[in-house]
Amino acid sequence: MTPTEIKLYYFFRKDLKLDDSRAKVFAEVLCESIENQTNKTATEYKSLLKEEMLKLDIKIAETISEMIKWYFAFFVTLMLMILGLYATILLK
Repeated sequence: MTPTEIKLYYFFRKDLKLDDSRAKVFAEVLCESIENQTNKTATEYKSLLKEEMLKLDIKIAETISEMIKWYFAFFVTLMLMILGLYATILLK
């Protein structure tokens, strides 16, 4: 028995005045039920977290591709500006 089960066992035995076997069974069943519910909830949260992380990864990939497009567009624009400045200086 775990410490929690032992505490529940003593509580059921003394405060609720159950006999030893009933108090022990009741404490074990209660702890198992809580543990199962906790595991179920944790599994649900893990699956939700995985879905959200996948969505986030997709958004990051899309953002990176958009940033690369904009960097390229600014680079081309800047190069045209520089070439235009050289052209105006050389053609004078």
